[in-house]
Order: sequence, then structure tokens, then C-alpha cells
Amino acid sequence: MGSLQALLEEQLSTMPRIIATELVRDKLKAAGHAEDEKLIGSIVDQLLGSGEDADGDDEDVIEIESDEDIVLQFTEADTARVQDYANKISETLPDLIHTVAEAAAGKMLRRYERDWAVWRDATDIQMDQFRCNLQARWGKGFDALRMLIELSRDIGTDFHRRASRSRSRRRAHLNKALSHLHVRAIQIASEIMVLMENGYADGAMARWRTLHEVACVAMVLDDGGEALAERYLAHEIVEAKKGLGQYQQCHTRLGFAPFAKRAAARIEKDYADAIRRYGKEFGGDYGWVAAHLGNPKPNFSNIEDAAGRAMMRSHYKMASHNVHASTKGIAYRLGSLDRRYAVIAGASNVGFVEPGQNLALSLLHITMLLLSTSWTLDKIAQLMALNKLHDRIPPALAQAERAIARDEKKIREAAVARHVKRSRAKR
Repeated sequence: MGSLQALLEEQLSTMPRIIATELVRDKLKAAGHAEDEKLIGSIVDQLLGSGEDADGDDEDVIEIESDEDIVLQFTEADTARVQDYANKISETLPDLIHTVAEAAAGKMLRRYERDWAVWRDATDIQMDQFRCNLQARWGKGFDALRMLIELSRDIGTDFHRRASRSRSRRRAHLNKALSHLHVRAIQIASEIMVLMENGYADGAMARWRTLHEVACVAMVLDDGGEALAERYLAHEIVEAKKGLGQYQQCHTRLGFAPFAKRAAARIEKDYADAIRRYGKEFGGDYGWVAAHLGNPKPNFSNIEDAAGRAMMRSHYKMASHNVHASTKGIAYRLGSLDRRYAVIAGASNVGFVEPGQNLALSLLHITMLLLSTSWTLDKIAQLMALNKLHDRIPPALAQAERAIARDEKKIREAAVARHVKRSRAKR
């Protein structure tokens, strides 16, 4: 696309000369002089020059070396004619640019479509090899993480089956909330693994941020019991009310239909009922936990504190940089060994220590909540297995990253040595 811009600028730069050439040609013809391209060119050169004669006086007279006397006088009508030319060019330029750009875009897309199958196959082969290399480097830690996820999934499945069969209402809301949060945690953990196994450490860290939130909320619910879980589940109407308001503000600009009046009225009524039942603090973002924490306007940091996970706040903040458009998000990249301002537009083979060990810790904590409802020998064995898997993960991941760092250092040292050797050879 840069070459198209250069061509456009080149053509636009010739416009003054084209206009002046036509003007001079008409002037010579009107004065009865024979058409001479060399002569026309000389006159145009002076006309497009400084605009002053040798004495520095502005005059509308141009002197030309020729075998015949040539006098060309430029009037206000000529100036108006030049301006008319310029205006016509300005008027037609947008349409011209659009036509050329549309034709170029079509040509570009046809080239992409023509080459796409070959490019896709080559990229797939390259990524398959990359994933094999990644597994060779990180396989020990990745396999332990996969096993941790599968064991947690089995525990969650058993919990959900038992809870759905129970006729007791004593923990109905709490079991539902914990079960659904754990299901979401398993899904997020699986997403993190997909990102790591394909070389996206920063994306994996961003997804862990959500897993951390899910785990902290589950831990607070487990501590608060059935009453708090009931509030948590009822808080969905607050989110629905907020979503309704946001939709009504922007649906026209998006070209969408307004929210159905009957459905909107139902949301408004259910929201009002919830506020009457649980208090006005319930309408806040984390209003479901306001009474439990004794804080009318709680935030996620308060939930972290209540869950006993405040020590992860710096990791949570680091993960947030990969979610938002902060400067730190471009200044610090897990996918680079030196971490600083690395230009990484795709996959990388480093940076999996933080998201991997954080995934293991958060998933361990939320899964343990499902085991603690009633201890049996089977659950004790599952807990011990979870802990053993968790303990394998940080050292395995750290070992892989250290090995890559050592290899990278050797490669850089060898490159420096070759450069020094070549420099000495040139002397």
C-alpha cells in the first residue's frame, strides 16, 4: 500500500506543471507562435520558478531566449483559469482515490486468495513443528497441568452429580454456585492450556486473571455459606439491569432494535424486588457481598482480602496489563526472555512459568472447596493427588525456562564471537 501512496504523491506533484504547460501552449498559440515543446518547457520552467526577475521585482513578464520576440502576458483571467483547473482536480481526486484504492484492494484480496491454501498449509506445518518443540521443552510441566485439570474435572463431575441427586435444601444455593463456578474454572483452565501449548504466554496470563477472580469469589461464597450464595445467584438481576441500560443507550447507533418492552419491564420489576429484599447496597457491582463484608461499596480487592488471596494482587495487576490497553501491556511481555518492549506478534517459546503455576494454584483452591463438604477416604486421596500434581508444576516450568535461557545465552555469545572474528579479519 505504501507504493500506491508514493505513486499518488508523484502524480500530484506533476499537476502544477501539467496545468502550466497547457496554459503556456494556449498562450503561444493565441500569440501566433509555432508550437515548440522545448520552448514550452523553458517557459514553464521559469513560470514555476521563483516568480521574481533578476532585479527581484514581481512581474508578469517572462523573457525567453529565442530567434523571435516572444511576449507572454498573464492576466487575472489566466489566474482564474489555473484556479479552475486546480478546483476540478480537487473535486475529482476523492473519487479517483476511491476507484484506485478499490481496484487495488480487489487485486490484493485476489492475490491473498490465490496464495492462501499454500500459505495456510505452510503455516500449519510450521506451527505443528513449533508445538512439538514446545512440548519437548515444557512437556513435563504441561503434562502435570493437564493431569491437574483432568483430576479437577473428575472431582467437579462427582460433586455436581451428588449435589443434583440430593434432596436436601440446606446447601442448595451454595452447591449450585460452587458447581457452576468450578465448571467455569475448568473451562478457563483448559483455555489457558490451549494458549500455552500454542505459545501465547501473555494471553494465558490474561485468562488466569479471570480464573483468579472465579476462585476468589468461590472461596468467599464457601466461607459465607448458603445465605451469601443465595445473594450471589440473585445478583444476576443487577447485571441484567445494568446491561439493559447500556443496551438502551447504544442500540440505535448499532442499528439494533430496542429491548422488548415487556422483557425490559420484567427486569425493572425483578431488580426493584431484589433491592427491596437485600437493600440498596445490593445494586452495586459486588453488592451481593456488601453485607457479608460490612462494606456498602465493596470491590474485588476486598474479595481478594476476604478470600485470603491478597498476596496474588501483584500477579493480578500484571495479568490486567494484558487485558487493558495500558503502557505496561506493551512494555512488559512474558513471551520475551528479557521481558522489555519485545515485538512479539505471534507465538513464543518462553513465559509459561507465571501463568502455569498460577493456573495450578487457583484451580487447586477452587477444587478443594468441593472436597471439603464431607470428607471421605476417597476425597482425602483426591486431595493428596491434587497437591502432589500441584507441587510438580512450578519446578518443572522453571527448569524449562532456565534451560531455554541458557541456550539463548550460548547462541548470543556465539553470534558475538562470530561478529568479533569477522571484524578482526577485515582489519
